[in-house]
Amino acid sequence: MHQMLPLLIAAIIFAFLAVGAVVFVLCALIPPLRKYSLSAALWCAVWGPCSVAWLILAGLAVVANGFAMQSTRLGHLSLPATPHQLWTGYGVFALICMASLATIAAVVHQWLVHRMTLALFRIYAGLVSAGIGSVFGWTFGFWLATVPEFPFKFVFWILAMLALCGIFGWAALRNARWLRGDAPQSFAWVSPEEFSQTSPEASQ
Repeated sequence: MHQMLPLLIAAIIFAFLAVGAVVFVLCALIPPLRKYSLSAALWCAVWGPCSVAWLILAGLAVVANGFAMQSTRLGHLSLPATPHQLWTGYGVFALICMASLATIAAVVHQWLVHRMTLALFRIYAGLVSAGIGSVFGWTFGFWLATVPEFPFKFVFWILAMLALCGIFGWAALRNARWLRGDAPQSFAWVSPEEFSQTSPEASQ
């Protein structure tokens, strides 16, 4: 069982990364939502490690409860059985905490990317988008693994991975202006020219 735990953790994290990648594409295809696409993908991705942390804490709580109940049966302790409502409340509390943490991370991320120069944001958006492309590449690789008698699976997977990373990264570099909207009106530490790269100095 302990050997399956790392695979379970990786599967949970990858599942939320995949959801974030799909959300990124959907937001990027809808003009009013395009400037939130990176932050929306981050909001989904944060749920992965948060869910893993919640499962680990829940597992520790189950183990501790088991030891407590065993001690009760042996007469060392006198504890009531853990009510079902307590576990339900813990689950609801965990969901609220995860949603709050993901929202805070997305809001801070959105605030920060709107205060980068366009040149810096291009690099950031290109790298992150290439990473999102790699998520689709891994998904394609997992699908290939389930297809019997598919020739040169590894070669096709590598080519698909490179192509998806390159396409997503190039698209983000080319359309960086559309991925973050208008310049901020307050608490901005870059000029409008640096934000949109319209001055000769900013374009160098």
